[in-house]
Order: sequence, then C-alpha cells, then structure tokens
Amino acid sequence: MEFRVLGPVECRADDGARLGLGPPKQRAVLALLLAQPGRVLPVDRLISALWDGAPPRTALKNLQVYVYQLRKIVGPRLLSRAPGYLMSVDPADLDLTRFTGLLDLARRERTPQRYREALALWRGPALADLAASGLLRGVVAQLEELRLAARVECAEAELDLGRHVEVVADLGEWVREHPLDERLREQQMIALYRAGRPAEALAAYQECRRVLMNELGVEPGESLRRTQAEVLRAKPVGAAAIRQLPPDVVTFSGRGRELGLVRARLRQDRVAVCVITGQAGIGKSALAVRAAHEVAPGFPDGQLCADLSDGAPDRVLSQFLSALGERPGDEEALRYRSLTASRRLLVVLDNVATADQVKRLLPTGPGSAVLITSRRPLTALHGASHVKLGALSLEEASPLLEGVAGRVEDAAELVRRCGGLPLALRIAGARLAARPQWTAPLLAARLADETRRLDELGLGDVAVRSAFEVSYAELGSPAVARVFRLLGLLPGPDFAVAAARALTDVPDVEDLLAELAAAHLVEEPVPGRFALHDLLRLFARERCRSSESSEERSLARERLHKHYLEALADNPADLWLAEERDNLIAAAHQASPADTIAFAAGLSWYFRRRLEVADWAALNTLALEAARSLGDVRAEALALKELGAACERGFRFAEARQHWTAALALARRLHDRQLEAVTLNNLGIVHWRRRDLPAALGSLGASLMLREELDDSQGAAYVRTNLGLVHAAMGDLPAALGCYEETLTTLRACGDRSGEMHALANMADTHRQLGSLDRALELAEEALLLARSVGDRQIEAGVLLDRGIVHELAGRREPARASYTEAAELSRRIGFRWGESEAARKLAGLDA
Repeated sequence: MEFRVLGPVECRADDGARLGLGPPKQRAVLALLLAQPGRVLPVDRLISALWDGAPPRTALKNLQVYVYQLRKIVGPRLLSRAPGYLMSVDPADLDLTRFTGLLDLARRERTPQRYREALALWRGPALADLAASGLLRGVVAQLEELRLAARVECAEAELDLGRHVEVVADLGEWVREHPLDERLREQQMIALYRAGRPAEALAAYQECRRVLMNELGVEPGESLRRTQAEVLRAKPVGAAAIRQLPPDVVTFSGRGRELGLVRARLRQDRVAVCVITGQAGIGKSALAVRAAHEVAPGFPDGQLCADLSDGAPDRVLSQFLSALGERPGDEEALRYRSLTASRRLLVVLDNVATADQVKRLLPTGPGSAVLITSRRPLTALHGASHVKLGALSLEEASPLLEGVAGRVEDAAELVRRCGGLPLALRIAGARLAARPQWTAPLLAARLADETRRLDELGLGDVAVRSAFEVSYAELGSPAVARVFRLLGLLPGPDFAVAAARALTDVPDVEDLLAELAAAHLVEEPVPGRFALHDLLRLFARERCRSSESSEERSLARERLHKHYLEALADNPADLWLAEERDNLIAAAHQASPADTIAFAAGLSWYFRRRLEVADWAALNTLALEAARSLGDVRAEALALKELGAACERGFRFAEARQHWTAALALARRLHDRQLEAVTLNNLGIVHWRRRDLPAALGSLGASLMLREELDDSQGAAYVRTNLGLVHAAMGDLPAALGCYEETLTTLRACGDRSGEMHALANMADTHRQLGSLDRALELAEEALLLARSVGDRQIEAGVLLDRGIVHELAGRREPARASYTEAAELSRRIGFRWGESEAARKLAGLDA
C-alpha cells in the first residue's frame, strides 16, 4: 500500500487502485499521522489541529470514528498508542519519507540530479485537497518550507555547475509559486544575468520590489539590492577584498551532510553565525576551512580568519582592523562595527572557548557570516546555529587515511581502533607513510593494546593525548574531572545516569555529566544515556589510574556491579535489558567470581527467551569458571545446566549432552532431587534430538517419576510433552497425542502459557501427521497467537512452517507460500538457521 501527502492526500492499494479516504477531516487525521510516521500523536493535538483550537463537544467521539473508518482502509498500520495514535509505514511506501531521504542524499552529494529526483515526487502543493479547505495550515506550511528549501538548494547546485540557462525556466516557475522568497528571486536574477539576459534580471528585481511593497510594505533586502547593483555595474563588487583563509585541507574526506548544513546556514540576509562543535580531534577546523573555501565566492568583500586558542580577542580585533585598512587604536570595537556595516564578509574564528570572546568580532553588515569552531556549544551566542561533529564512518575515514598515506589495504580494523577520529586517522596515516614497510593490519595490531594505544597515536608534536589534555584541563571543577576519570572504568559502550551515579557515588551526577557533555568529553546520543568515544575512554582510564587509588577504583566497580545486579533482581523490562545488555555482559567479565555467577543467573532467562545462544553460552562458560574457582558446587551445576540448554538450542547436541551429564552428577552429589529431575528431562531432550530414543525414554521416565514423587504437576507436564515427542518419533502417534492432551490440561490449569503453546504446537503437528488437517490448522493458529504473545520467536517460526505444511497438504498453495515466506523472514531475523533453510526448501518445493 502506498501513501502520498506531497500533493492531494492519497492512498493506493498494491494494484495501484486509488482508495477513498472519506470526508476532509478523516483525510486530515491520516495526513497528520503520515506527516510524522512512526511517532505517536496525542489525541489532544489531533483534535486541536482538526478543529483549529476550537473543538466541539463531540470532537473525541468524532476522532474515534475517523480512526475506526481509516483502519478499515489502511489496516493494522494505524495503531493505538497512549496517549494517541501512530501510523507504522514502511519508508518506501510514503512519498514524504522517500523525499526526505533523497533530499538528505542530495545534500551530501550536492548534485542537481538528486534534488530533482526528490522534487519530482511532488504532485502539487502539500496536502492540496486539505489546504484548500483550510485544514492543517501548520503542517502544510512545514511541508512547503521543505519543498522551498529543496528548490533553493537545487537552484544553487545548478548555478554552481554553471547551468544558468538550464535553470532559468525552473526558477521562473518557482518564483511564481513563492513570490515573497528573496532567495529564489536572487537566484533568478543571477541565472538571467549569467545567461546573457541582464534586462530581464533587472525586471525580475523590479517585480520582486513591487510584490514586497504591495504585500508587506518593505523594500528588498540587502543581498538582493547588492545583486541588482552588481548587474547594473556589470562587474563584481569588492575587487580588492581581504583573503585571509588558510589553504584548503587537501586530505579532507566525508562530512557531506555537515558541509551542506554549514553552507545553508551561512547564506542569510542577516549576519549568519554558525558554530561547529565537537570533541578534540574530531575535525572541526578542517570542516571550517573546507566550508569557508566553498562559500567564499558569496562574500565578495573578503574573508577574515583568526585562531583564538590563546583566548585574546583584543589581539584579533586589532588584526582585523589592520586587514580592513584601519590603524589599531581607541574605540576599536565601534570602528570595526562601522567598517563592516556595508560589507559582505566571511569571518572564521577557530578554537573559541567562550561566547564573550567573539561578540566584539561579529561583523554588522547584512549578508556577512561568521564560522566558529569550539569544543563547547556556546549557547550564550544568541541567534547562532550549531553543527555538531561525530566520528567518521568507515566509508568517510578510508579516503582520509589514504589521502595521508597513499593506498591502504585492509584498513577497516585500523579505522575502528582509531575510533573514526580524524586526528587519530591522520596520525596513523602519517606513521604508515613514514614506514612504507608497515601495513594497516600491523598498525591496527599495535593499537590493539589499550594500554599503549594513545602512545601509538602520537607523532612529534601532534598527539591525540595532547588534544584531549587541553579539554580535560579546561574542566570547571575537580568534581567534574573526577567523574570523567571514573567513567573510564565503565566496561560497556554507553551508560545511563543511574549507572554513573552508582559508579561515582555522586547523587547529582547528572549535572556534572551535562558539564562534560558541554565540553564534548562525553556524548548524549539519546536523552538520559551517555557515551565516551573509545579513545577518550582510554584517556579517562589513564587519568583514573594516575589520580585514584586502587582501592577507590575497586569500590567504584563494586558499586556499579551492585547497581546492575539489584536492577536484574527487580525483573527489569525488556527495554532496559536491551539498552544495558552489552554493559551487563562486560560487567560480568569484570566482576568478582560471585558477582559473575549472579550476572549469569540474572541474564540467562533473557538470552533463553530471545534465543541469543552465543551470549547465553559465553556468559555461563564464564560463570562455570567462576564457580569452580570458588569451589561452589551448586553454582557449577546450575551453570552446566544453562550451558547445556544454550548448546541444545544452538543445535550443538553432543556438547549439550556432555554438560547435562556433568550437571546430573553434581545434582546427585548435592542430593537435589528437583535439579536432578530437571537435568534428567534435559538429557531426555538431547537423546531425542540425537535419535537415541531408548535412552530418551529412560531419562524422561526417570524424570517423570521424580516429578511425581515431588508432587510437581507442572514439571511432570513438561516431561510428558517430551515423552510425546519421543512416542511420535517412534511412530506411536496416538500415544504422543495422549501425552500432549494431558499436558495441555495441566498447564492450562496452572496458567502456564509458554507450556500451553508448546503443547498446542505439538498437537497440531500430530494431527497433521494423522491426516486431521482442519484440526491441525486450528491448533496451529492457536499456538501461533500464544507464541507471539509470549515472545518465543523460534517456536513462532516453527509453527509458521507447520501451518504452511498443513495448507500445502490441503492444496492451498498461496496460503502455504505466505506462511513459508513469513517463517523464512522471521528465522532470518533471529538467526534460526534450520528454520530459514527449511522454509527456503519448502518454498522451492512449491515453485517446483
């Protein structure tokens, strides 16, 4: 199903047929949700938009009716989520997301073709049918602003390539649709003038002036007036302009999106101020120089440039006055403002520490721009826009490395060890260039030793450690510096505020984290979660070792592990576990033997349910070693039990039997009959998996006897399930079905939904083998619903396969194909290789 909002609101079925969407307000509900796909729009916001802030008493009921009617059309894509609704749409099925994706690509590539691909998705004004009725004015305005920005940038890209003649017609059309936009008018004048049509360029100016005076009562802005003057004089203004920019960075790589942002934010009628921020060594200065060279032609009166790393704005002000032809002396700030008032200047200020340093260095002429680099966000600089830099991707980093070192083979690991940090990459490239016999993998291997990595990333006076030391030295207080040092002890990739609070034993640690984030020594990728760049973590760890005692470091780790284990004991939500899983695993490797065992016990159920067998097995291998180091026999037995389960789920049956046999011996040594019964049941499963059916019957029979002696009806039901599997493998389907039915009755009485799901799936498979296809399908559907509700993805995939087989046996090929396809996709997502290959085999059989 396809959705369109870039024009009249439309919904088209898979066959291309246009679907009716009902009355305007009903269409408006869909449009509002599609304008922010995947985001929940609160009910009160929807009502306010639909009735323009003056809803009737029946507004809520009316909205519910609209949603009900829309669901009949769009199906389950329209979801109810507190406190409102959302549309879950594949990005490829919505013209708006396709447009924004193409626009982002165009901004990275700066090619007119990409802009035109994006603009071609528009079929007229946004939400044209709703805008005509006065609905959703705010949403329409936002979408149209996006379209206007794309048109301006497209025209700019065309003009940059000298395609003046080709873009004239488009600009004429776009100006008619946006008559008050002076940027388009200026581009139209430039295109006409460069195309040899100066009279029409001047006529375009007069038309713009007439429209602005009639509609707004204002004259055209400074930039447009300057363009008119240039056309009248037939030559550029400011021939003797100042040119203080340093040479462009030859090895500059990547940053296409950021370059586009900087260029866009420096082109305004007022004085534009853009601050490039990021951690030390991230490439702020390189981006500023590259951007300055690219936009320099737009500032005909020249470019001023200064480094403020010494924190001396007075010195810079005197230098700027000299460059502008004035002698330094009294009232320098006033004279600077006067000199710059009638000029279009680009001012580049590198290594700024505070907003106060730059306030007297800002030019006053409309159309001038200031480009600033700083390790801090400079939020006190009112009206400034901000571009924040992160690490380079592999695709961006490799060309930078090769720009310094020449051709580099197998650079991926070296880039990873450098953390995508441009300074580190330049140093690594220089070291490779200095030693031609070295390879990227060799240098990456040298960087693998974390205790020496920062030593390796230094060359002469240039070093990553030195860049970090500047930021560290500028921290405002000893308390902030201590928090930064202790963060080096964190084992995982990111952390929550609660973890930092436990580690540092600082109740108001969030305030100190905010200071570290402002200094770009930590990042906050999502609200409430923080992270350190890999190299900054090593720097923090170095500082921690040199400043904190070994006792304090141990106490900090113990506090962190206690925090994590207490959270695990409270049955945390899956969202918390997903956020913290890497931290928990890393903490288990770092913890004391007793805490390692506790981490394994707390996480095994999570890995079991999600079928993450590699982490499940690795964690319990760690717990097994810890238990043996402590001589804790019970912990050893439990680790063996979980390790066997992980191997069985991972189809490593011989290893599973080995671990469970060892666990059984320990259970008997401990006289733990419950653990003995569980382990015997597990051994029965692995014997069945290996098709040693007599051994399976023996183990399961012994387990069942113990369960009954212990009066454990639920446990006995699970054993009967497995006995049913063995009977089925032996060809005794009625006996198997009897086991499953008895199991189902018991587990339903216990409220055990997971066990009920397994019993239903097994019953469906048995009825299929018995030829009762209708009953098999009923049971499979019931099992499928339960599998999805409890989140057992492997069983869900297996039931989808069984359902497909039932459909195929009944001669229903298309439902069978749909079920196999769904099983294949789910198996691929969860790494269930057998399910994926079996589904592929079934689909191939259908095609044959």
